[in-house]
Amino acid sequence: MPATTRRIGTCNEPATTLVEGRSQIDGGLAYGPLETLVYACDEHGHTARTEWIAPTLTPFTAIAEPVAGRQCGDATDLT
Repeated sequence: MPATTRRIGTCNEPATTLVEGRSQIDGGLAYGPLETLVYACDEHGHTARTEWIAPTLTPFTAIAEPVAGRQCGDATDLT
């Protein structure tokens, strides 16, 4: 399935954080495939991890992925 892009929220600040949403396995004790990427500004980083990532996914803050050219609230679903 191709990746789809969507917007979350109304903030248009430049993104400074990338939060990965990974599927949960073993009752949430481990994580599986990457399912979504959510970009956030400094102000909305916590919101991205706690509200913008589906509760069925485990959020991880990624630091290696570049966020240049992304806005707060940009999301890419990979599944």
